[in-house]
Amino acid sequence: MTVKVVNHKDILNKINELLSGFNTVLDIGCGVGETLGQFCCPIKIGVDTHRPYLENTKPGEQFVKINYRAERLSELFLPRSLDCVTLIDVIEHFEKNVAWDVLRQAEEIAAKRVIVFTPRGFFQQLDIDHYGLGGESFQRHRSGWEINDFRTRGYNILIFDKFHDQSNRAFLEAYGVEAEPIDALLAWKDCNQD
Repeated sequence: MTVKVVNHKDILNKINELLSGFNTVLDIGCGVGETLGQFCCPIKIGVDTHRPYLENTKPGEQFVKINYRAERLSELFLPRSLDCVTLIDVIEHFEKNVAWDVLRQAEEIAAKRVIVFTPRGFFQQLDIDHYGLGGESFQRHRSGWEINDFRTRGYNILIFDKFHDQSNRAFLEAYGVEAEPIDALLAWKDCNQD
């Protein structure tokens, strides 16, 4: 397990590096698929509990869209059935005890790797749906995550120093123009290390 710090915001390149060579990815809480659409895997599955997000993906966005609750994913997917499971800017939207269970299910479904991206610590996010699709209650942050939350479960961690700042609309609305930036964590676990 490693912990490193970087001073840039290019998470997509790192995620695609972690996905390199994988054929299948399941993105939990994919929203309108903006990030999932940029993943390098040929077979992409996006799950979101808010159907309007899935109905409003960009034209031509090629991924399987499933409207389902993250808390019940093990009802849909068999253990070790997909190469990788990602939770990109989603785990913080759950209460911590629920998030742990979602993460446990992700670890069971993934044959090779689980990847999580989240703010470091508690990032106060308001009930605002910037897509205007009625998902306000799903946008609230309900938990905060630190290095040890992932380290104790065997994850490698990359800290994106001062990732969330005034260029992030949700950060600006919650904290204002004078606030100090908040780090982000990219954590990944190879499932064959259990």
